[in-house]
Amino acid sequence: MKLNPTYDIYRSYEANYQEGPFIKEKAPLRQIGRKERFLGFDVNSCLGIPAGPLLNSRWIIAYAELGFDLPVYKTVRTRATPSHPDPNCMFLKLNGQIKEEDFGKRLVATMEPPPALEEISITNSFGMPSRDPQVWQADIQKAKAGLGEGQVLIVSVVGTPGEKDLAADYAKAAALAAEAGAPIIEINLSCPNVVTGEGSVYTDPDFSAEISKTVKRAIGAVPLIIKIGYITDSGRLAHVVKANAPHVDGIAGINTLSFEVVNDEGTSALPGPGRLRSGVCGSAIRACAMRQASRIVDLKQKEKYDFVVVGVGGVMTPGHIREFFNVGVDAVMSATGAMWDPFLAYKYWKEERR
Repeated sequence: MKLNPTYDIYRSYEANYQEGPFIKEKAPLRQIGRKERFLGFDVNSCLGIPAGPLLNSRWIIAYAELGFDLPVYKTVRTRATPSHPDPNCMFLKLNGQIKEEDFGKRLVATMEPPPALEEISITNSFGMPSRDPQVWQADIQKAKAGLGEGQVLIVSVVGTPGEKDLAADYAKAAALAAEAGAPIIEINLSCPNVVTGEGSVYTDPDFSAEISKTVKRAIGAVPLIIKIGYITDSGRLAHVVKANAPHVDGIAGINTLSFEVVNDEGTSALPGPGRLRSGVCGSAIRACAMRQASRIVDLKQKEKYDFVVVGVGGVMTPGHIREFFNVGVDAVMSATGAMWDPFLAYKYWKEERR
């Protein structure tokens, strides 16, 4: 099978930001029927792209034209932050699904792709780069203006450790996004591709709730989603959900799984200090992602929480989209799958209308 990714992993983040996405075919047309509801908005579908692949307004608009109606603008900060050096993405030599008993093992990366889309698992390490707020605020407005009817922009923001008050920095970033016109805001509590502590906030019920409460106070009526990573302990997950539930309108997850990734020689596959451990995404994380999505749906039903659940992780085919919806999530998003198959949403729509 010939793979035509929209993000060129053999080039730098900056090159992809400036020149991508690399889409070789025109987006097929959909016939939109009855709208669905998502956080008070009428949308064509509850399919989207999570924070990560959509680097700027050009990427947002391109994927919206491809039928992803809930595009998430790549995570932004209150100050400009460079990307980690390339390569930022590498394929993983993996077969099947990652299990909890695999946590702690080292994985092996290569620049050679697997033969089939459904076998693609990658490690990615960008460090959550960001333009200056003046740049991304203006670009968010372009992205929003470029969407079609029944499509809603979500903007992902993060706080930067080193600031005197991390919760306040999250809130400042969210307020800047709201000022730019973001209809929905997501705060990223769960990126393992950084060498500082902002990637583990989601495991702390009290601190994550302090952040979500501070952010919600800053953005008012704008719907707020929190993005969390995988939590092995179901009891801790319940505490995190309970602590954040009063302040949020949605919970998304999972983000990538964190692993040490090496090359065939056994040394760090990604160059630079602090990059032995990086995020793993794509096909191999689907079982973990679905397990956590199901747990959150169960908690929502049991405790009668009032938030939407967004399923993310390992969605590579239309069948995987259906599997997530079948566990009760309100929306499904694909990153790696949509990067290597930009027509994924169209294929799902085509199958569902039969």
